[in-house]
Amino acid sequence: MTTDTSVPQGGGSSRSTPSKAASARGAMMSTTPPESMVDVVLLAFGGPADLSAVAEFLARMTGRTPTDETVAAVRERYAAIGGASPLPEITARQARALQAKLVQELVFPVRVRHGFLFAEPGVAECLKELTAGEVVALPLSPFGARETRDRYRKALDEAGATDVPMIEGWYAGRGFVKAVSKRIAEALDGCDAGEWAVLFTAHNVPLENVLEGDPYVEQLQQTIAQLVPRIMPGDWRFAFQSKGRGGGEWLEPEADDVVRALAGDGWEKLLVVPLGFVSDNVETLYDLDVQLRAVAEANGMEYRRSAPPNDSPYFVEALADVVVDYLARRPVEDQSHRPDKPHAHG
Repeated sequence: MTTDTSVPQGGGSSRSTPSKAASARGAMMSTTPPESMVDVVLLAFGGPADLSAVAEFLARMTGRTPTDETVAAVRERYAAIGGASPLPEITARQARALQAKLVQELVFPVRVRHGFLFAEPGVAECLKELTAGEVVALPLSPFGARETRDRYRKALDEAGATDVPMIEGWYAGRGFVKAVSKRIAEALDGCDAGEWAVLFTAHNVPLENVLEGDPYVEQLQQTIAQLVPRIMPGDWRFAFQSKGRGGGEWLEPEADDVVRALAGDGWEKLLVVPLGFVSDNVETLYDLDVQLRAVAEANGMEYRRSAPPNDSPYFVEALADVVVDYLARRPVEDQSHRPDKPHAHG
């Protein structure tokens, strides 16, 4: 789940000169009739761009005015990671890289833009740029948590894009599994995986959701089942992190309890894999690298964490495969979103 944002990093006054091929593609994109194109919308939750925006972000995300205590606590977390998160810039890079990859893969022009649910650019703003004959949405949430899916669908519908389909359920794709396994290999950095206990983590959700049939946990477990044989760790566990501030029952076990249990079993090396996150954000940089690290070190364990896929070439390739596969497999009789027919979204 991508629930965090940050200020895009400035790059100074120097700019690279576009290649002739890039300029040619840009010219083609500007002159190609909209009905001959495909537009892809990358969707993410977003988050506060700086500390002053925390209260507004929380209000948009929860639908109510946060208490001063809550705002102060969340600001403290962002302050500890530099006052902002890298997620917006990562998402922008993902969009640019995905477009470049799809231009190579598809025979018709394609554009990729990103929109956030609770930050800017919003979903409606993003859609205003897109006028292609076919528009598809790709949430940057591979796992099908019902609440997350419903929020993305609602944002599209409220933006007038009721006919824009969402590409879902790409957690099991070989490309995604490969992208995560590559990050794990980078974190191990040549170390013997058998000496490490691996802890897979994902964002917590209310227990009620799973009892009512939410496939979230099952999908996470299926992905872990593909990753473990690739890693061959000494031991591995699965736990939940970043539990919400609301009441009710939440999923267990929680990550800090599992870390203590692993230490009690004699493990001295801990590798955390934030499987539920495709981009670094406050939940990886603070909840894991600050809070969970403290628990591990207090129990005598060496702490390492693998990076999320972010905009790695393997992940961009995985996203491209998801889009290309969707376009190839959509029903023949479904003509409403094809590039040869006009598309309207409000």
